[in-house]
Amino acid sequence: MLLLASTAAHSSFVAQSAHLTQHHRVASAPSCTAVLDAPYREAEYDPEAADRYFRARPLVALRRAAEIAFLSAGFVGKVLADKQLGREEAMVDRRSEELLQLVTRLGVTAIKVGQVLSIRPDLLPAPYAKGLEKLQDSVQPFPAALGREIIERELSIRIEDVFSAFSAEPVAAASIGQVYRGTLRASGEEVAIKVQRPSVLHDVALDLFMLRFFAPAYQEANDVNTDVVGLVDAWGTGFVNELDYTMEAAATAEFAEAMAARGLGSVTSPEVVPSLSSTHVLTTKWVEGERLASSNADDVPRLCGVALNAYLTMLLDTGVLHCDPHPGNLLRTTDGRLCILDWGMTQRVPSDLQLSLLEFIANLNAEQYDRVPDDLVNLRFVPADKIGELRASGLTVAISKMLRLAAKGGGPAGAMRRMLQSENADVFAIPDYFVYMSRAFSTLEGIGLSSDSNYAILKECFPYLAKRLLSDDSPRARGALRTLLYGGG
Repeated sequence: MLLLASTAAHSSFVAQSAHLTQHHRVASAPSCTAVLDAPYREAEYDPEAADRYFRARPLVALRRAAEIAFLSAGFVGKVLADKQLGREEAMVDRRSEELLQLVTRLGVTAIKVGQVLSIRPDLLPAPYAKGLEKLQDSVQPFPAALGREIIERELSIRIEDVFSAFSAEPVAAASIGQVYRGTLRASGEEVAIKVQRPSVLHDVALDLFMLRFFAPAYQEANDVNTDVVGLVDAWGTGFVNELDYTMEAAATAEFAEAMAARGLGSVTSPEVVPSLSSTHVLTTKWVEGERLASSNADDVPRLCGVALNAYLTMLLDTGVLHCDPHPGNLLRTTDGRLCILDWGMTQRVPSDLQLSLLEFIANLNAEQYDRVPDDLVNLRFVPADKIGELRASGLTVAISKMLRLAAKGGGPAGAMRRMLQSENADVFAIPDYFVYMSRAFSTLEGIGLSSDSNYAILKECFPYLAKRLLSDDSPRARGALRTLLYGGG
């Protein structure tokens, strides 16, 4: 666990920072209302620049380390005491809830990392990962007057000139920004205006620097196969990109256009208002609807199918995967369509990986277990130098049978996750794309199971998979189609 790793590495960090203090002049502490500088610009994650920046300002990093240590000390102490007293299993539910509360208090980066760790049992004990599934990106708003000031400065407008109505307080607040509801004076249309928190880039950059600093100690202490520094850098790229609302605007529009071009008119995304959007402000048409997960409408099962087709299309066709598919971002609109919100984080899925996924699914369906080790290497679950260990371990058949059982229904969307828990960590690593794919499928499966206890998400995928393979003339796709239809004979 990263909190435990930070405790172990804290003394080393203090010593190193004290040494740096002797050689660098430390910037004075900023006021609580100041907009803090950051070591790099939005959409330009640069860990080396961050390292230079914060090592030149050791008191900034030490202050954050002290804050993390202060907030975490009680929780870490309880976990260590549980281990010493042999009561870990008895206390795990309470500790999982306490971890959830702690992550929320630690701020924006911790919330984002916690959401990812909720489906990373190779990095966090399974009960804690399960507890973090309840993590909501919802925090106290910053002052409404400051939000209005940022909007006016970013867009070079006066709110009274552009909006005939504008909510006095934000209607929603998250770790990165908050949302206001307004009515455009010119057209009378209702819009959502999202504005970014001041200094959030500085805060994210600092926390990523801290995570990167502690990552080697964590990896050594827990003997995990995943490259933790590389993982932090992957998170950093995604988190920093999420802070550039122009990228979110482009991804939002790109998705709607891609779905319309493929005849998937039942799914869309909010329409962006480009003239009222910038790096730190994003304005979209207001979407009337309710959460798909809490809707009692008769068409919820159909919309689950629509959502599944949309995510499969992203994963296996467009190659741009929505990375925040929690239930709050899936809306059933008043006209019976599905609207997917929050396009701040997306993951590119290259075409060779798409074909590897299709081959893997076809081989599982045909029980071609001898091909699965190569599939897992191609899918980046297993390093090429570990394939011998995988074949010798006998895990291949067990994994394949587990996944085939999942296809029969009843809710085991976590089948793949279970194989990646600590006992198999010396062989397996989880690639970035799978984290988001797994989260999407788990969310959709949960919604499907709420209306049908026998809902089987893998079974629901097969019509799309067959259609996808039939429309691809490449030799690999044709081979996967033959395997899917006729087996390995």
